[in-house]
Amino acid sequence: MALRIGIVGKRGLAFAAGFRASPECVLTAFCELDAEVLHREADEHGVPKRFARYEDLLGEVDAVVVATPMPCHAAQVILALEAGKHVMSEVTAAVTLDECWRIALAAERSDATYFMAENYLFFRSNVLVSELVKQGLFGELYYGEGEYLHEVRNYHHDAEGRPTWRYDWQVGTSGNTYGTHSLGPVMHWFQVADPDERVESVVCLGSGVHTDPEHPHEDTSITLRKLRSGKLVRLRLDMMSNRPHLPDYYSLQGTCGVYEAPRCGGDPKVWFGDSADGAHREWRSLWDFEEQLPAAWRDPDSPAFRTGHGGGDYFVVREFLEAILDHRTPVVDVFRALEWTAAGLCSQTSIAHGGVPIRVPDFRDATQRPVWIR
Repeated sequence: MALRIGIVGKRGLAFAAGFRASPECVLTAFCELDAEVLHREADEHGVPKRFARYEDLLGEVDAVVVATPMPCHAAQVILALEAGKHVMSEVTAAVTLDECWRIALAAERSDATYFMAENYLFFRSNVLVSELVKQGLFGELYYGEGEYLHEVRNYHHDAEGRPTWRYDWQVGTSGNTYGTHSLGPVMHWFQVADPDERVESVVCLGSGVHTDPEHPHEDTSITLRKLRSGKLVRLRLDMMSNRPHLPDYYSLQGTCGVYEAPRCGGDPKVWFGDSADGAHREWRSLWDFEEQLPAAWRDPDSPAFRTGHGGGDYFVVREFLEAILDHRTPVVDVFRALEWTAAGLCSQTSIAHGGVPIRVPDFRDATQRPVWIR
């Protein structure tokens, strides 16, 4: 019997094409508070059941996509897990560390699958880098970078000038408040090489407020993530500065190879070779290794190429469905989702205290869970 899928929040309809292209499921239900949006979007996407109450939707589905504003994610995820429903949550997983621990506890008590839909992992270039990491071409990884530079000041108020949820939860404080797009792919590469790798502590500093004094969010923040192994990841977040969009710059350094995403056009570059003093080294296009992509990425007839984010939205759906049907752990399981989310939350504490190092909780370790969360 096909899995019945429900979507809560109109952002989740970006995944509708991926679900429609997957014979294992049927897109059954849509939930949205705005009645006009509810019926217009459900009609457009051919979704038969429509709900204004999330709890009503849960009774009609086997799995739910939580794509509401960030401060709603944790409560809706927990309700779904407690009801035995599989969950695909938009980023970030939560907006407080307490919420992270409550999600961890709900997942521990549920037999349902939790997956965070970090679609930047599934960008074509990032998938190819993952495959090259698996082959050991980089040698030992020890440094990575990720940047999300996206001026979105128009998102902070609605058409009538009223503050949106982003006003408080993304730019109402400083730090890396929207960090999983930049951290996720880099941490995935480190965790492909070592599944036990994790973010252990963070340090965050900012540039100050210059562009939009209405918000305390500093224009640019730099966060350093120290990993369990002692390796290092640097992230930059900028959602305020006047500049063109550059949402997905990455770099990865190993003992025998390096990857550099393009900043402003051109091919992504790699170099692989021996560690020889004074050796002449030249960049190669990442696409010279295109044959190493999984077969689905090399098939021009794949449904992936008819979905958003360069096919990434389709592969997010496939990862979710296959994890459920194969009874396996998804690539961004509850622990990685909470770790990547908590790294951003801890950056807010660090920047508020002048850049002091802040340890990131290990959500696998129940002894670290606050005593009031039971």
